[in-house]
Amino acid sequence: MIKLAESVPTGEANSQRTLTTSSSKLSIRVKYDDGIDLNNQTVEINPIEHIRRCTLYKDIDIGSYYKSICPEVRTLGDVLDYGQTVSKDGPCLGFVQPDNSTEPIRWLSYSKVSEQARIIGSHLWTEVKLIPSDSKLAIMSANRPEYPIFTYSCYMYGFIVVNLFTSYDSKTIMDLLRRTQTQVLVVDNLARIRSVERQLIEMEEIKEIIVMDEISDGEHKKIRSLPSILKTINPTNIRPRPTLDPNSVATFLLTSGTTGEPKIAMITHENFMAGMKSTIDREKRADILCNPSDRHCSFLPVAHLYEQAALLLMFINGSRIVCCPSPDKLVEYYAIVKPTRIFMVPRVLNKIYNKVMGEVDKSKVKRYLVDKALRQDKSSFFSRIIFRKVKQLFGGEVSTMLSASAPISRDVLRFFRIALDVPIYEIFGQTETTGVNVTTHVIDTSCGTVGTPVCTVEVKLADVPGTNYRSDNGQGEICIRGPSIFKGYYADEAKTREIIDEGGWLHTGDVGEWSENGTLRLIDRSKHIFKLSQGQYVAPERLEEVYLRSRWISQIFIDGCSIQATVVAVVVPDEEYANKNFTSTTRKSLEELCTYDEFKQLIMTDLLRIAKENKLKHFETVSNIYLHHEPFSQQNGLITSTFKTRRVMARKYFQKIIDSLYSANETNNEQKTKK
Repeated sequence: MIKLAESVPTGEANSQRTLTTSSSKLSIRVKYDDGIDLNNQTVEINPIEHIRRCTLYKDIDIGSYYKSICPEVRTLGDVLDYGQTVSKDGPCLGFVQPDNSTEPIRWLSYSKVSEQARIIGSHLWTEVKLIPSDSKLAIMSANRPEYPIFTYSCYMYGFIVVNLFTSYDSKTIMDLLRRTQTQVLVVDNLARIRSVERQLIEMEEIKEIIVMDEISDGEHKKIRSLPSILKTINPTNIRPRPTLDPNSVATFLLTSGTTGEPKIAMITHENFMAGMKSTIDREKRADILCNPSDRHCSFLPVAHLYEQAALLLMFINGSRIVCCPSPDKLVEYYAIVKPTRIFMVPRVLNKIYNKVMGEVDKSKVKRYLVDKALRQDKSSFFSRIIFRKVKQLFGGEVSTMLSASAPISRDVLRFFRIALDVPIYEIFGQTETTGVNVTTHVIDTSCGTVGTPVCTVEVKLADVPGTNYRSDNGQGEICIRGPSIFKGYYADEAKTREIIDEGGWLHTGDVGEWSENGTLRLIDRSKHIFKLSQGQYVAPERLEEVYLRSRWISQIFIDGCSIQATVVAVVVPDEEYANKNFTSTTRKSLEELCTYDEFKQLIMTDLLRIAKENKLKHFETVSNIYLHHEPFSQQNGLITSTFKTRRVMARKYFQKIIDSLYSANETNNEQKTKK
């Protein structure tokens, strides 16, 4: 049970955001000072196109500067050897053994991981006859140590890794294997492919199916187990690694699909080098760079770029990684792994925050103490006592946290900065830009922006047609240029040209604006913005972030259309909070609660309160809501692997409901007119 509170009243929360120049805050600026001028964090290097760079990198060559960082590491195949040297062959990948109190984690050393990767790579090259820089190997597995071992075996020998999400259905899997011309499929267990086993065996392109687990005798000859392969090749027969071009494709990553079906992004070794080395440079300047004693608990899908980048950063610094097979087990794994470096997404932080605040709300004393701790500008001895159990939720030894994949709300970010008392910074990026593009500086403890460009990119804002977002006003679609920009979409030149223009600028689809101190603030996704009947443009994700401050709701999807004057919403209530706080004689299922008119009215009233307190305009205030009992999930196709709403799918899924909400509004308006 989480011991600790309900969110503070909005008025108090707003007052808490006022930053002071307290001595504790100044000490943070001294400890993690990377040289940035907080009042002038970017500089415009081109007044015509309004191109900006971080002031730390205003005069560098973004195409070559990063190459001076870890110059020995030219391709992803060099990473494990480099990590082995840095760590002095220390622990690399760990297996959790929950029933072993004396050795809860069994570690594989860097040399052992490298050896296994070389054995696998040699097998694929000599026995399966894969061709370096051409052949593709697909992996579909839960997070476990074998996943990165297979990945880096391909990086070493030049085979292209195709990362498949475990949430894909059979049809999608078969389609992607054919589209990518995959020759080897790797899965964690046979159950993963039983529904399509016959089709896979009959596919001529598939030369081998490798299962990470042990398998029994009698399986088809195409199916091999990893343990049998590791026993087959003697370490003395390992093939030397081929020489690889850093500009060759290292992996195919599937985009998250928030605006439609996933696309196949081609990411080169050089793309990864640029992204990783830019992060190293920024962290080294702030003195928060990973070291061999750092531990990471890998729970986000390894198939996603964010987790790939996290693993890469840990490996090159000789750090330690333990894989968590499911986000549902995260707190359990944190207690065992005791991670020092946390790679996080806002959706998970929001969930933890809501549970903690729910506990606080049970007691006026707890509420008073928590409110008092949050009124301070920064963590203190008092707040560390109050929030010690919050820190234990993350294992108790976290030293740095990164948040990415979506904007994090002010209240949540500020809460964890005080509760955990560690540097927490945000990263803005996407698959097509190999992750990191813009990051906040650790000493900038303000909220609401994503920081400044890293040393490998420059940024400009482009006009968004049909809206008031204009580059001359410091607003527009965020465009990125630099060596971390991907090679393009596999076998789809048309979509590649849509996202990368003739000037080499990648159009992210995100709308941003420059703040007064030169940091970048996200406004919304340009493809998600819609216009209402009076001509007003609505950024739904920004509104959802505001409405999610209601303790009554767990998830929300806001939508509208050009013939309507207001927005409506589909709401998934917070079942635990509802059962504790909704007046009822007995505990009800969420499905039953969603049918109660008084329950709907209670939530609607709270959303209207939040809209008023946050000064939302009339057209941004929800006019009607539908209570949906089934959470948005990867299984029903409504969220991505990093828990972002797939808006195209959600609109299609809820279209009839949205139409009915507007119809109900019209009926109510007619009745009011008659009266």
